[in-house]
Amino acid sequence: MKKTLVATVLLSMIMSATYLVQDSCAATETKGAAMQINLELTLADNLLAFKGKTVTVTLSSGQTMAGIVKNVNNGILHLEKLAQKEFFDAIIVIDKISAVEVRVK
Repeated sequence: MKKTLVATVLLSMIMSATYLVQDSCAATETKGAAMQINLELTLADNLLAFKGKTVTVTLSSGQTMAGIVKNVNNGILHLEKLAQKEFFDAIIVIDKISAVEVRVK
């Protein structure tokens, strides 16, 4: 009886671990698929797709800014937690952006 109980508990743990690993792999694939630049969308919509992710934008002046996309609304990009500037956010006019760099993998 005790051996059967131990075997049942071990089998349950193995099956749970297998399920969790499969679920984790599926989530990773979904995240990877979602992290793509889409040329069919506007620049604003592409930036919005990267909400919560780090991007680097190059402005038409040549200046680059890196930070986490907080929001995109009314032609404005809100970057938070700017790289190399602690406690700074930025609001950038999307029309002034000439390039966007994002990590997709």
